[in-house]
Amino acid sequence: MAARARRSHRASWFPVSAALLSLAVLVAAVPARAAGPSARSPQSVPPETLIGGVTPEEYAASQAALHDWLMKQMPAGTLDNPLRISLSAQERKELQDAQSGEIGRAVVGRTKMIGALIRFSALDASLLSETPRRVGPGLLRSTPDGGFVWAAAIQSEGAGALRAHVRGLDLPDDADLFFMNDAGQAFGPYSKKGPNGDGDFWTNTVLGSTGVILLRHYGPNGAADLKGISFSIAEAGHVSQQFANNLSFGIRPETFCSFNVPCIENATCHTSTPADAAKSAVALMQWVSGGFIYTCTGGLIADMDSSSQIPYFLTAHHCISRAKDAGNAELYFQFTLPCGSTNCPAQTTPGGIQRLGTTIVATGTGGDFTLLKMNLTPPAGSTFLGWNSAPVAFDASSPKLYRISHPAWAPQAYSDQHVDVNVGTCTGWPRGERMSTARARSSASSPGPAAPTSPTTATRRIMRRSTAPSPSTTRPCSRSSAPAALP
Repeated sequence: MAARARRSHRASWFPVSAALLSLAVLVAAVPARAAGPSARSPQSVPPETLIGGVTPEEYAASQAALHDWLMKQMPAGTLDNPLRISLSAQERKELQDAQSGEIGRAVVGRTKMIGALIRFSALDASLLSETPRRVGPGLLRSTPDGGFVWAAAIQSEGAGALRAHVRGLDLPDDADLFFMNDAGQAFGPYSKKGPNGDGDFWTNTVLGSTGVILLRHYGPNGAADLKGISFSIAEAGHVSQQFANNLSFGIRPETFCSFNVPCIENATCHTSTPADAAKSAVALMQWVSGGFIYTCTGGLIADMDSSSQIPYFLTAHHCISRAKDAGNAELYFQFTLPCGSTNCPAQTTPGGIQRLGTTIVATGTGGDFTLLKMNLTPPAGSTFLGWNSAPVAFDASSPKLYRISHPAWAPQAYSDQHVDVNVGTCTGWPRGERMSTARARSSASSPGPAAPTSPTTATRRIMRRSTAPSPSTTRPCSRSSAPAALP
């Protein structure tokens, strides 16, 4: 019975320089052999649709079932006496400064030291009973299957979302760790030494200012195993509710989301464009690096072996480039808003299907790319974007670029641009290495041309800022010439 209970609650290389993608995924309909400085023939890989994966309905049902089970396991009184933390005035100032000064990736929160050591002793094992008893910051009780459950609530004042940093985890085979809130979200199990295999990891993110860490042993040797278990809750990841107000360049309200610029529109309202496939490939990224929490956009990309579906995920080097950061990266797929809605979800409450953990396959400043491999399978219906190595940045025919992105942690947004080889490049940035956007534009009534009958798909990275207002500009990277922050 214990084994059944536990099982029910556990749930080819390619040339990365050919396809560079960052804060947005762009799709370009271009000739197979665009003009450029290289004489090599472009390579091309078609898009693929994921076989398998969890559906949104299955994901929601799994979350609901796990949350319901964990709420029943949680010792009575756990939420009554949480471990309370709050950002100091200095930490809040540091967060505001980081949000206003960061370029190329959004700062959405910061970390807060907790340093709570949970160590169970022989005394705790001998006193184990059905009556909850305080051990460290949480409550411990026995369970009818011969196991035990321990849970502690963490409350971060003013947080819009929360995640926890666990260190030193090394659980026996019959125990799991979970992280949840009281509003229906539940994640785990985090087993043995955690998802990274070294006992050190960040949990998934839950919405709201309170999260619960719950340890469940399934028996029958709960008391014997208890005295050998220890770990620490090292930090909390506090996601601010107000970070959008602190973004630079005076972002102004418009009808899609109040924190986006007018050229950024609801992607759900734009159909029959070459960007349609990108909607099921793009994901919002969120990760912890140093003392802050960041977001960017990236997308699934196909490998060169048509018989495999490796969950490669392409983003920018300036977004994420360290193995430690990639390990705690959380990806939000299918985070969208119905067309016609102007009531955007709060930025600290992203929807979609969450996937925790990636590893770096390759990264580099030349071309500003990072190729990640997801630890978990993407959701059902996901697209691995096709790509080619045609140098779009040198194409004098001005191919149109279609962008799907998550600007400022918003639902999927759409915009389109075109390549203009007459616009100057940023100082020190050669054309082709980085592409800056010139007058991103779109409208709900004019979603752009339909997909060509036989397009060649290319993904290309772009800068976060719109740069040249006209081909005659002499300072294409000047902040004064940028109309506003783009995704």
